[in-house]
Amino acid sequence: MVPNRNAIMLAIAFGVAAAQKADAVATAVHGGDHFIYPDCRPAFIDTFQTMQNHALAGYADIRLYAPYMNMSKADIVREGAKYATRFEATWSCYKGGARHCGRCGTCVERREAFDLAAIADPTDYEDADFWLHAVQTRSA
Repeated sequence: MVPNRNAIMLAIAFGVAAAQKADAVATAVHGGDHFIYPDCRPAFIDTFQTMQNHALAGYADIRLYAPYMNMSKADIVREGAKYATRFEATWSCYKGGARHCGRCGTCVERREAFDLAAIADPTDYEDADFWLHAVQTRSA
């Protein structure tokens, strides 16, 4: 976990967007992170937009979009499947490397989301079944 990471990344994204005369920045924060990460919550997104409006007043008018704000990861997987997203080309793992580790929090959440969405997970994991143990342990 990197505290305040979304504020850091969004500040950079807004700076780049302003320099390139773009009119929008998007973030993929989602409903499943609200409890854990304060910078994924609706109040943060709204306040960040207000701050950027002041920071860029007279220079740029950039909107912050957070389309997954109230969706679970399983909802996002279902939505992506509707648009034939190449999930095998996306990355979630915190560990890095050639393959998803299958053991870090985001790998477990990713694997569980595909399961809950009833969509086959094309991700190549080093430990593809660890998520089952992690979810069972969490529920106990």
